[in-house]
Amino acid sequence: MRRAGNLPVWERGIEVLKFRQDGPTVPLRTSGRESHRGAAWTEARFGGGRQASWLSRIGIVRRMALLLLVLVLLPMAAILALIESGIAVDPVSMLVLGLALGLGLLAPVSRAGAFFLVLRDLRALNDFCSQIQKGRYGARFAVGAEGDDEHEMLRLRRNMNWMAHHIESQTKALRVRLDESDLRKRFFEEMSYRDPLTGLYNRRYFDRFLPDALRDPSRGAGVFLALIDCDGFKRVNDTRGHQAGDEVLAALGRIIAQSVREGVDVGFRFGGDEFGVIFRAFEFSACLKACERIRVRFEAANDADCTVSIGLCAWTPARGSSVSELVHHCDSCLYRAKDLGGNQVVTERTEGAATAPCSRF
Repeated sequence: MRRAGNLPVWERGIEVLKFRQDGPTVPLRTSGRESHRGAAWTEARFGGGRQASWLSRIGIVRRMALLLLVLVLLPMAAILALIESGIAVDPVSMLVLGLALGLGLLAPVSRAGAFFLVLRDLRALNDFCSQIQKGRYGARFAVGAEGDDEHEMLRLRRNMNWMAHHIESQTKALRVRLDESDLRKRFFEEMSYRDPLTGLYNRRYFDRFLPDALRDPSRGAGVFLALIDCDGFKRVNDTRGHQAGDEVLAALGRIIAQSVREGVDVGFRFGGDEFGVIFRAFEFSACLKACERIRVRFEAANDADCTVSIGLCAWTPARGSSVSELVHHCDSCLYRAKDLGGNQVVTERTEGAATAPCSRF
C-alpha cells in the first residue's frame, strides 16, 4: 500500500479531503470552570499558569497611595530626626534647602514615580503588541489565577491574553482553510488534466506538456514520443459492448502506467482507443524497450483478441520546438505499424537533421 506522501496530487487530494471531512476529532481534556473552553482558554486567561509579579498585582490607585505615603513620610521623618537630635534649625535655611532638594530631585523622582505608576505597564503592553505585530501570536502575559477583585491593569492584561489567543486561533484556522483551498484548487486542476477512465493524462495536458518538454529538455535527456492505437478495438465494442471496450481501455491505461518510469515519462489518453507516451531518456533503445513492454503485456493481459500498434519517434534539434511536426512523424510510424498488420512497434531513426524511413521492430 502506498503512503499518502507517494500518491499523485489528484489521489492525495481525495484522501486528505476525505480525512478532513470524516476524520475523528480529539476532545480537549478539561476540568473545573474552564471545562467548556478547553486548555487553550486556560492558557489565554491565566498566561500558561505563570504567576504574576507582586507589582503587577497592585493597581494604579494603590500605587499612587503608596507613592504619596512615601513622599509625605520621608520629609516628616527627616524633620523629626533633626528635632530629636537637638540641632538648631533655621526656618529660612530649611526652606532654601527644601527648595533646592525639590528642584534637584524633581526630574528623577518624576521619572521614578511615572515608571512605578504607569510606564512600566505601558512598556510591557507595547512589547506585547510588538510581538503580536511580528506574528508571534503565542505571546502571553503572566497573570496567574483569576481573582474576584482585580484591578483594571490586570484585567487588561488578561483580556489581551485572550485577544492574542483569539488572533492565534483565527490565524491557524485561516491557514488551514487556505491550505485546503489550495489543495482543492490543485486537486481539481489535476483532475481537469486526467482521463477519468484510465487515470492517465488527457489531450489537454498533452498539448500543454509537450511544447514545454521540447523547449526545455531535462538535463540533456532526449524527448521521444510514442503514439499507441488499439488493433481491433471496434470489433470489441461491436461484439461485446461498450462496457467490455471500457475494460480493455482501462487495462491498457494501467499497463502504460506500469511500464513507464513514474515522474519521468508521462502517459496520455487522447480519446477513444488512442494513447501516447512522452519519454525523457538518454538512449533510444530504452524507449523502444518500454514500448515493447507495453505491447507484450497488453497482448498477454486481455482475452478480447485485441493488440496495439505503436509508433515511436525522436525529437531532434533540427525540428525546433514544432509539436505538430513531431506528432506528424510519429503518426506516420503508427500508420505504418497498422499497415503491416498491427501488434508491433515501428520507429523512425534519426541522424542529425536527416530522417530515415520507418523501421519495424
